[in-house]
Amino acid sequence: MTELTDSLPDRPLSTSEISALEAQHDDYGFAPVGFFPDLDVVAAFVVIIDGDRGYSLGYDRDGDGWVVVESFEDGEDFAGVTDRLQEWMGDDWEEFEEAAVEPE
Repeated sequence: MTELTDSLPDRPLSTSEISALEAQHDDYGFAPVGFFPDLDVVAAFVVIIDGDRGYSLGYDRDGDGWVVVESFEDGEDFAGVTDRLQEWMGDDWEEFEEAAVEPE
């Protein structure tokens, strides 16, 4: 998984970048979790490799960049994995979205 985190930019991804990652890796499946459509920002996602091992990744805005939040077997509770990733993200990202979206 270090290979994937090392290849990610030091910022959240866009939806097109998530799609490009998926296109590059036939054996990877990606599911955005921390997605802010108004900003086209993906701050957290789950990746499943070869249909049997998964990782949840999040962008740590405090300077660590992309980190592996959790690793899991693919048969585990996917909803629980995404819930824990959203909990890891916390309210900080909601404030980020509100501050970044200009009022009309």
